[in-house]
Amino acid sequence: MKNKDWILVILLGLCWGSSFFFVEMLLKYLSPFMIVYLRVSIASIFLIVFIIIRGTKFKLSLKNLFNLFIMSLLNNVFPFLLITFGQQTTTGGLASILNANTSFIGILLASLFLPLERLNFYRLIGVSIGVLGVIIAIGYQNIIQLNHDDLGKYLILIATISYGFAGVWGKLKLQNFTPIIAATGMLTMSTIILTPYAFTMHLEEIYSLNFFILKYAFVFAIICSVFAYFLYFKILESAGAGNLLICTIIIPPSSIFLNAFILNQMITFNECVGLIIIILGLIMLDGRLINKKTPTPQN
Repeated sequence: MKNKDWILVILLGLCWGSSFFFVEMLLKYLSPFMIVYLRVSIASIFLIVFIIIRGTKFKLSLKNLFNLFIMSLLNNVFPFLLITFGQQTTTGGLASILNANTSFIGILLASLFLPLERLNFYRLIGVSIGVLGVIIAIGYQNIIQLNHDDLGKYLILIATISYGFAGVWGKLKLQNFTPIIAATGMLTMSTIILTPYAFTMHLEEIYSLNFFILKYAFVFAIICSVFAYFLYFKILESAGAGNLLICTIIIPPSSIFLNAFILNQMITFNECVGLIIIILGLIMLDGRLINKKTPTPQN
C-alpha cells in the first residue's frame, strides 16, 4: 500500500475502535436501544443528504429492498444491539477484542457458503489461533461456568456471528449495489426497522434527550458510521478489500487506549494475552508476511 493508504487504514481502525468508547460513554445516559437508534438514524440522514447532493442514481425493486432489509438486520440492527447490550456488563476494551472474532467467523462462513472462498491451510491456522485468543480473553473457566456478569461477552460473540453472515449475504445479494447506496440503504432500513419500537417503548426517553446527550450521539454517528464508511469506500477503491483486514488489527488497541486513557478502564492479563494471540491469528489470515517469506519459483 502507498503511504496515504496506510493513513486511511489506520484512521478507519481508529474510527471503528472508538465506537466501543462512545458506547461506554453513552451508556451512562441512554439505554442500549436508544444508543443504537440514534447512531443509525443520524448516520442515515447524513448519507441520504449526501447522495441527494451528489445526484447518485439508483433503482430499488422489491427484491433489492428485501436484500437490504436482511443486510440491515445482520450488519446493523442485531450486532449493534448485541454489542451495546453486551457492554453493560463488560468493558469497551474487551468488547473490541472479542469483536475481532468477526474476521474468523467470516472466513469460516464464507468457506461454507461461497465456492470461491476456500479454507486453505494458512486460513485454517489463522482461524484456530484467533479462536484460541478469544477463549483466553474470555477465560476458559468462564466458558464452562456462565455467570450473569459474563453474559455481555457472549452477546458480543453472537454479534460477530451476525457480522459473519452479513459478509456472506453482502457478497451473494448486494453485488449490484454501489457501496455508498448499500451503506445508505442499510442504515436507512435499520432506522425504519427500529423506529416503531423507539416511538412506542422509548418515547419518554426520546422526549428527555438534551443537547449534551445528542452531542455525543451526533459525534458517535458521524465518526463511527458516516466518516468510517467514506474511509472504507476509499480504501476499497485505492488499496483493495484485502487490506481492510489490517483495520481489524488496529481496532482493539485503539479502543483499549481510549477506554484506559479517558475512562480509566484496565485490561486484564488474560485479555492482553488473548489480544496478542488474536492479532497473530489476524496476521496469519492476512497472509502477506507469509507470502513475503515464500521463495518465488524460478523458470
